Amino acid sequence: MTVATTYTILLIAQALHLLHHRLAKRHISFVECVAGGVLCVPLNLLPAAALMTVHLGLVAIQIVGSVNITRFSPDWDRPKAPPRA
Repeated sequence: MTVATTYTILLIAQALHLLHHRLAKRHISFVECVAGGVLCVPLNLLPAAALMTVHLGLVAIQIVGSVNITRFSPDWDRPKAPPRA
């Protein structure tokens, strides 16, 4: 496995995960923002092992998040709590 391969896997997982959020009408979380930021890191900036570990770790988190999306992400239609005075 190479850094380019894990980058591509993360890119595909991120796209599918965000599509799942859209179809399920659920809000995205901090993890999706982190994954997007990691995709902006040049592939030769950090050691290959570090980038591959981060890529695969984020893929695993997104898979778990997709399986448990109703538990981890708030619904778009859920009423917001009134502001406290």
